[in-house]
Amino acid sequence: MALFKISYYSNALGLNTSATVSIPQKIDTFLTKGPRKTSDGRIPVLWLLHGMGDDCTGWQRYTNLEKYTEARGIAVAVPEVSSLCFYANMKKGLPYLDFIADEFPATIRDFFPQLSEKPEYNMIAGCSMGGYGAIKVALNHTECFGAVGCFSSGNFCELELPPIEMAPLFMKPIYTVPEVAFGVPEFKDSAGTEDDLYYLFDKAVKAGKKIPRIIQYDGNQDWLMYASDKLAAFLKNNSKHGDFSYEKWDGEHNWQFWDQCLPKFLDACGFDSLL
Repeated sequence: MALFKISYYSNALGLNTSATVSIPQKIDTFLTKGPRKTSDGRIPVLWLLHGMGDDCTGWQRYTNLEKYTEARGIAVAVPEVSSLCFYANMKKGLPYLDFIADEFPATIRDFFPQLSEKPEYNMIAGCSMGGYGAIKVALNHTECFGAVGCFSSGNFCELELPPIEMAPLFMKPIYTVPEVAFGVPEFKDSAGTEDDLYYLFDKAVKAGKKIPRIIQYDGNQDWLMYASDKLAAFLKNNSKHGDFSYEKWDGEHNWQFWDQCLPKFLDACGFDSLL
């Protein structure tokens, strides 16, 4: 597996940014059988989004991402975004939704033309903020993905936060997100907007678009479980518009749980180990 750390200029953001990209090599060892062969002769891709407080190296550093994807012969691309962006076209910031949905895949395919463009060979997933972002991007571009993975996340217009003085230090930045990213006083005020997953889902259905398969995982001890359960209930009630599954097991809002999610998601998408 070849690992690339890329620094490049984003026209959408107007600044230099980073990404990590892993590409399976054409070798045959006990670790890999090389790239998975697809009907278009290219390599399947997992577009993987990070959460708040992280960067494009987190998945590589804190999980067995390379082991799972190398055994399956698929590529992985992880963009870097602002911790406060929540994959939105920020009202007081930069257009991260446009960046992730449009420019980033096009740029990475320019660098690596061996990556497949067919939706059945493209998956998008993420943890926490990234899980929300994965569904958000997929609902805006339903034609681009065959499956979506949402790990430990929900629809943030339903997020209920304690008073900021009671919040632990790691949570304090999230209190600025509604105003900075969504342009509203509180998360609940984003309901019915382009930052509301329910709104985006209904909008896609009304437009006659095919909803990609959505696979959702959460831990029984996760502090975001309420929002995750609410999103799952909505998707289940609307499952006639697309394939949906939700699975929970013991786990918290951490990398140990998300490391368990990765191989389950890839297997569920039909990308089981080639070894």
